[in-house]
Amino acid sequence: MIFDNIKNCDMYCKVNENFEKAFEFIKKATKENLPAGRYELDGNKVYAMIQEYAAKPDNGGNFEAHRNYIDIQYIAEGIEAMGVAEVSRGKLAVEYDETYDVLFYALDDKTQKLVLQAGDFAVFYPHDVHKPGLCLEGESPKVKKIVVKVAV
Repeated sequence: MIFDNIKNCDMYCKVNENFEKAFEFIKKATKENLPAGRYELDGNKVYAMIQEYAAKPDNGGNFEAHRNYIDIQYIAEGIEAMGVAEVSRGKLAVEYDETYDVLFYALDDKTQKLVLQAGDFAVFYPHDVHKPGLCLEGESPKVKKIVVKVAV
């Protein structure tokens, strides 16, 4: 997992050959205030989803992980918390869904939370379980997020 601010994104472009495309899109989408929707950057190898929603309370539920994609989750507006853990700490709760490239895990309370504000991003690899979209202390702020999916 990587957690940083977009002003430092150039440091990560050599980590994966497609990260540069991802960060270029994030900067463009933020600058141009692109609307919610799906955006193809390089076919199924790299694509983005712009989402707008109200952050939700952490009422249990499952963490997610992916097999075929790395998630770059960038907060364009608002603030949200994300539960995070290494996949071996969880117990598989829902079998792999190939259509959506997602597995769901149940975890105990020994997880950590990241707080992402506008300009922050987190990169989740297949061994990172995450529960995004959580509000802080009962508040449900409006969030605009860009999620870029990068094939592994």
